[in-house]
Amino acid sequence: QDSQGGDKTLYTVDTSKFTPTVAHRLKHDEDLFFKLNLSHAKPLLFKKKSDKDWVQFNYAQYLEDVLWKEKKEKKDLDVSKFSDAGLFAAEAFGTGKVHDFVGNFKVSKVKFEEKVVKDESKAKYTAVKVYVGTDDKKVVRLDYFYTGDERFKEVYFKLVDGKWKKVEQSEANKDLHAMNSAWPLDYKPLVDKFSPLAVLRAVLWHLHTC
Repeated sequence: QDSQGGDKTLYTVDTSKFTPTVAHRLKHDEDLFFKLNLSHAKPLLFKKKSDKDWVQFNYAQYLEDVLWKEKKEKKDLDVSKFSDAGLFAAEAFGTGKVHDFVGNFKVSKVKFEEKVVKDESKAKYTAVKVYVGTDDKKVVRLDYFYTGDERFKEVYFKLVDGKWKKVEQSEANKDLHAMNSAWPLDYKPLVDKFSPLAVLRAVLWHLHTC
């Protein structure tokens, strides 16, 4: 199926792989963009070059240079400072609270005091949330665009034996449901739950079928 601007084909979608979900026209200052979500995890972006021409535009560049244009600095985010109103906005989450990052800088690395939660040079962090229960249990959620495969990811971490560990979705769901019964125990992200094992399985499958 074709995505069209006027009568010109911008991109032909392989419908055996993707079922496009949403299309948007976006305007930033004088620049016009057309965004097509091939899936919830896979955005495709075009920029208007002239009256008749649209060119494909790198989504990571769109985040850096357009959406986050006002964020001049890039630095580490210490999520232990979740009580800092200049960095996080807090709201009730069942019996606990969820603290949502609102700071005016791009995040290069996520840490808790001196312990690294996530250090990924290919990640463009779109949201960082810290869920805190009444027992002081903390779950950190990271939403990011991964430039390695140009897809959105949603991952959860918690402190295990003094180290921040990425947890399976079922484990994160149990902890979050304990804080807030409205959180479904069978919740699944619409985007990717990034797993190195899944990547390895895909590579092995590809080698097996070649």
